[in-house]
Amino acid sequence: MRKFLISVALVSTALTAAPALAQDYGRPGYGDHRGDWNRGPARPAVNNLLRQLDQIDFRIQRSLQRRAISPREAMSLRREANEIRARVNVRGRNGLSGREFAQLQVRVNQLEQRVNVERRDRDRRPY
Repeated sequence: MRKFLISVALVSTALTAAPALAQDYGRPGYGDHRGDWNRGPARPAVNNLLRQLDQIDFRIQRSLQRRAISPREAMSLRREANEIRARVNVRGRNGLSGREFAQLQVRVNQLEQRVNVERRDRDRRPY
């Protein structure tokens, strides 16, 4: 009887500890949005990238309305933003790798810099 009670106590202890052991708190992407080079980014990180592209589109439109950039400059900037968005959509179907995500993030950052440069270059040519 004593052996039975000890084995029941061990089994119940093991069953209560199992859910805590199953959680992988050390895995990159759990709780943060950085991701891992092999597994790729967490979904919130991809959504953030798309949100940044939407903000860039808004800044391009606003700059065009205020005549800070020319229509030709706006068209070029929009084309780049659409290419990045298409790349996210195409590559995202099978899941982005961490490397692809990092490359896309670099392209978004470069596009943001280009928008700033075009707004401040003061050429504003209408062609």
